[in-house]
Amino acid sequence: MSPDAPEQVIPGVWWLHGTRGSNVFLVELPAGGLALVDTGFADSAPAILAAIEALGRPLEAILLTHRHRDHTGAAAAVAAATGAPVIAGAGDCRVRDGRPVLRSGIGRSHPVRLLGAFFRRRPAPVPVAVAVDRDADVLPGIRAVPVPGHTPGSLCFIAEHLGAAFVGDLVISHGGELTRSLRWANHDDARYLQSIADFAAIAPPAGFPGHGTPVLDGFDAALRALAALPRRPLTPRTALERAVRLVRFGAGFAARRRPGQQ
Repeated sequence: MSPDAPEQVIPGVWWLHGTRGSNVFLVELPAGGLALVDTGFADSAPAILAAIEALGRPLEAILLTHRHRDHTGAAAAVAAATGAPVIAGAGDCRVRDGRPVLRSGIGRSHPVRLLGAFFRRRPAPVPVAVAVDRDADVLPGIRAVPVPGHTPGSLCFIAEHLGAAFVGDLVISHGGELTRSLRWANHDDARYLQSIADFAAIAPPAGFPGHGTPVLDGFDAALRALAALPRRPLTPRTALERAVRLVRFGAGFAARRRPGQQ
């Protein structure tokens, strides 16, 4: 497989290689164009543009699940190169010169990067063409659903024609097993937990998280089961389990995705 060729996971959904930070997906729209879901870190832009060129279809929009830089870092560069509009949650935007721009930031689960951000130049602002503040169809076949909690403007995107949902950091998939973001990684944990329960009621069978492996069947049932579980109390055992998870997560999110990598 060419390093530029995205991996087709199901008909109409491609999982990109060469990106870093979060999973990046291209989604076929009913008329044949493409939507990009998340963009990884800033240095993922060349791989994203190469994948779009390899598929030979126009990019109709850039869909951002939330404002954290591991999901949005390349958005400005890809938008500038393709002319595709950016769609993001209104709660993750601010108004600049009368227009919404993304309020970019680094998630609390990346403390080293969070500290380093104070000493680095801020990235270019990402202009947002559509700031979503309610459940709405944002493209033909694509429905945006607000799921606040991880960030104020977190969104999930449902591709109704494909039976698939792109859920960002609503959940993380460890080998297909769904887990939740750590409590302290969320802007508002109570709203986050409620968003999982709310989205579980409408989730399709296939789910594509921002980190970990896609769940191609039974995502809806797995999300409902996760939503029914309470947060576990902090004990020495759970603290160790969470520390191990965080280390594995950090290692995975820093590396570029390669062909054949799950």
